[in-house]
Amino acid sequence: MIADQTTKSRARRARTRGRTTGSGRIGISRLVLIIGFLLVLVAIVAVGISLRRGGSETGGAIATLRTGDFHALAFSHSNPNTVFFGHHNGIMRSDDGGRTWTSLVDRPNFDTMSLAVSGANGGPIYLAGHDVFQMSADGGKAWQPVKHNLPGTDIHGFAMSPDDSNRLYALVAGQGGFQSGDGGRTWQPLGSLPGDVMALAAAGGSPETIYAGSMSAGVLRSADGGRSWAPATNGLGARGVYALAIDPSARQTIYAGVDGGLYKSVDAGASWSKLAFPGDNAIALTVSPSQPNVILAISVQGQQGLVYRSEDGGQSWGASQ
Repeated sequence: MIADQTTKSRARRARTRGRTTGSGRIGISRLVLIIGFLLVLVAIVAVGISLRRGGSETGGAIATLRTGDFHALAFSHSNPNTVFFGHHNGIMRSDDGGRTWTSLVDRPNFDTMSLAVSGANGGPIYLAGHDVFQMSADGGKAWQPVKHNLPGTDIHGFAMSPDDSNRLYALVAGQGGFQSGDGGRTWQPLGSLPGDVMALAAAGGSPETIYAGSMSAGVLRSADGGRSWAPATNGLGARGVYALAIDPSARQTIYAGVDGGLYKSVDAGASWSKLAFPGDNAIALTVSPSQPNVILAISVQGQQGLVYRSEDGGQSWGASQ
């Protein structure tokens, strides 16, 4: 195209040659303008292509959250596009896989540190956090406090069994770990856990396999329903763990969000490998029950929570895959 425009410009100059010197200068100026315009157009197109590629190849965030902090993510079991997000002042929901978000609850100190969604159709959603322990039976629109006998409600870690939505686990700050078999009404102590556990994840089984994420001890694993715990840190080390998520279709596959990125284990925590996650940290995680290769994770940068999505089990991340 540039060569064609240049040929036409030369023809015009040939036709005007011999008139006035001013006409020659006008022809040259017009040629320069045309070439400059074409170069700018080519540059704009190139930048556009680069940005589109960057979304999938370099892991562009699909959304940016601007809440006071960033705690929890949980996929709906009934709708693969519905995701819940918990923060210090409430809950948000996305109906397009994490790309856009609307507020369900916006209430000061409604601190949703953990979310647990039942796999049963129309089953409950639990939230737990700093002095908050509530349940919703209508998809997160209305919430009611759960009557319980826990020694406190400063709950830093919370999980639901994938085999039984009435079987719950909680880490109460300063009090230790607890288990409930009746939907959170009555609780019994678990075996000793570090006080800085920030995440719990249950993998099912009888007795149930449970994982705990500690800020000082990394990942701990219990194969006896929480009575005893052992380190599961090979390849992970004693990194502080912010979040844990289990693949519902392959429960030996676990993801751990740490300050430094995202790790994955495919052998029930016996070994870990680091994923090519684009964020410097992974504060919240969730794996889709209906599309197990789909993972959402939040990385905090400054005052923003960047939402990343993977559709291949964490191998690549991007805005449009």
